Amino acid sequence: MRIPIPEMDKRYDSVEEAIDHTIRICTVIVDKANEKWPIPSVSDMQGYILLICRKILTQFSTLTYVSRQRNDYNTVCSLVRILADSIATLRLIYCCDDDEERIIRHLLYVLDGISERDNLLNERYPEYDGKIPRELFNDLCTQYQKAKENAKGCIKYCIDTIKKSPYYRTHQADIDVLIQKRNWKFKTISEPKPKDGYSWKDLYQMLKINMADEMFTYLSQYIHGLSVSNIILN
Repeated sequence: MRIPIPEMDKRYDSVEEAIDHTIRICTVIVDKANEKWPIPSVSDMQGYILLICRKILTQFSTLTYVSRQRNDYNTVCSLVRILADSIATLRLIYCCDDDEERIIRHLLYVLDGISERDNLLNERYPEYDGKIPRELFNDLCTQYQKAKENAKGCIKYCIDTIKKSPYYRTHQADIDVLIQKRNWKFKTISEPKPKDGYSWKDLYQMLKINMADEMFTYLSQYIHGLSVSNIILN
C-alpha cells in the first residue's frame, strides 16, 4: 500500500525515492561525524549518540525493506513502534539544553540497561553438562566472566561519574534516588519521587507528531503479540 505525500511527490518521483534519499543523506552525515567521534563508548557521548543514530537508520532501512518486499503488516507495525521508542529516547536524553542534566540522564540510561544485563548474567552462571566439548565450554566461561566484569565496570563508571557532577553536590539525596531506581526518564532532578518520570506516552508527545501518543501506544499490540496482531490485512 502506497501513501502519497504531496510535498515529497513534488520534489521526487515518489515518496519511496524521497525516503531512500533521506536515509542516504543521513547516513553520509553520520559517517562524516564518525570521523571526528569514532569511538561509541559510554564516556564519549558524541560517539554514543552517533551509535544511536546509526541504529535508527538501520531500523529505518529495515522498515522500508519489509514494507516493500514482504507482506508482513505485523513486523512493519512493530518496527514503527521500535523506531518511535528509539527516536523518543534520543530526543529526551540528548536534546536537553542543560549540559549537566544531559550527562546525568545519559549515564542513568546506560546504567539502567547495563544493570539489567548484570542481573541476567548473575542469574545464569554456566554449569557444564557434557553436551558440548569441555574446551568450548571453558571458552564460553571466559567470555561470560569478561561480560560480567565489563558490566560491573560500566556500572561503577556510571555511578562514580554521576557523583562527580556539580548537581550531585547540591542534590545528593535526590540523585541517589535516581541512581537507585535507574530512573533516566525523571522529570526533575530536584525532589524526584521513586516513581517520578515521563511515561512512554509523554515521550511520544515530544515527537510533535499528531496523535503520536495514541498511535505508538496502540502499536504495542504488535510488539507483544496481542490479539489485534492476529488480524490479517491484505
